[in-house]
Amino acid sequence: MSRSTPPESRAPLDPFVVHARRETLVILAAFAVCLVWSIGCSFLMGYGEPVEGGLATVWGMPRWVFWGVLVPWLGADLFGLWFCFFFMADDPLGEPEDEADRADDHAAQPPSAEEGRHA
Repeated sequence: MSRSTPPESRAPLDPFVVHARRETLVILAAFAVCLVWSIGCSFLMGYGEPVEGGLATVWGMPRWVFWGVLVPWLGADLFGLWFCFFFMADDPLGEPEDEADRADDHAAQPPSAEEGRHA
């Protein structure tokens, strides 16, 4: 016996939920990519056989630090900027539902200069 609701009787998902799920999946995928890149690169470059010629460096830091730490950090920063400014949906929250919410919103706003002169 199945307890699941038939697809035709399910209510459609709210757009907020759809956007939140999509954004969550994108962030988790980006995190997974950075995690695999950082750990994999650091392991492969940092735990190799010791070289007699010395430690390989890029811009004065060990090669594994540059490729395994610095590059993923910079990539995550650039991704975060793109994600926040161009990908995330800015959903309107709508109007307050009842009169008490409207009164609270009005009371929270400071009076404008025009209202102050007439008071």
